[in-house]
Amino acid sequence: MYRRTFVCGAMATCVALGSLSALASDEKADKAKAGPSGAWARKDGMQAIEFADKDVLKLFPHGKEAGIVVVCSYSVDKEGLIKAKITELQAKEEVKAKLKELVPVGYEFSFKWKVKDDAATLGDVKGENPEHLKAHLEGDYEKR
Repeated sequence: MYRRTFVCGAMATCVALGSLSALASDEKADKAKAGPSGAWARKDGMQAIEFADKDVLKLFPHGKEAGIVVVCSYSVDKEGLIKAKITELQAKEEVKAKLKELVPVGYEFSFKWKVKDDAATLGDVKGENPEHLKAHLEGDYEKR
């Protein structure tokens, strides 16, 4: 009798632990599917980025206080590559005119975004003439 109770108890524990493991695995998968999130600031500069919504990315090339915001739609592929398209430029008119020359609405680019805990790296920016974006975006970020 005691043997049967022990075996049943051991089996119940294994089933419970297996369920917890599956739940933790499901949570990680859900986070990965949800994509990037939150506000981030570059460690060695004023630049900031914000994953504002599930498909809205805001770039602050000179920091949030500068009043320049590049709004993008984005998607994430299976390998974690982020593909973005500029949908709006927010700035004073004279600044917006210069922005339109460098990164006009409709401009498409991609980059790799790797997160570990409260640190992230943005790299491998690609697009047509991506040098300006690379200079403003590539680097190490910390969560804000």
